[in-house]
Amino acid sequence: MQDSRWHKFLRSESGGVSVDWTVLTAAVAGMALAATAVIEDGISTLASNLEAELRTQQVSDAFVVFTSAHFNALYDQGLIDEAGAESLFEFANAMTNAEILNGVEDGILAFNDGLMSDQEVALLVAMASVGLQRNIISSDEVNLVSTY
Repeated sequence: MQDSRWHKFLRSESGGVSVDWTVLTAAVAGMALAATAVIEDGISTLASNLEAELRTQQVSDAFVVFTSAHFNALYDQGLIDEAGAESLFEFANAMTNAEILNGVEDGILAFNDGLMSDQEVALLVAMASVGLQRNIISSDEVNLVSTY
């Protein structure tokens, strides 16, 4: 009796597809591992070269210069002198683009709500001046550069 069960098991074809898929999946995984091992050194070298190249690159922002005319409205109000404006401009020019964008956005909201001191307005104008010259904000978006 047991012999007949054993023969039935051996002749049964159910589950054959599962075995085929298991073997195919193992083959694909093995080929992926083999391909990774072959190109791993090349990718590692490429990544190292790219990192070294990016670290040595210096982005020049020499085109961003202090423009006294951007602060004329503040000069007219007696809120700041040219030396102070240039100092704020240099401070803003040391900021990253993301810091300038966030500062200008927050500054405009605070300015519209009337929550800014004169010094904060001057810093906002300095950030706007740098942002305009870096082409990260447009003069249409920030009108504080020309009026106060």
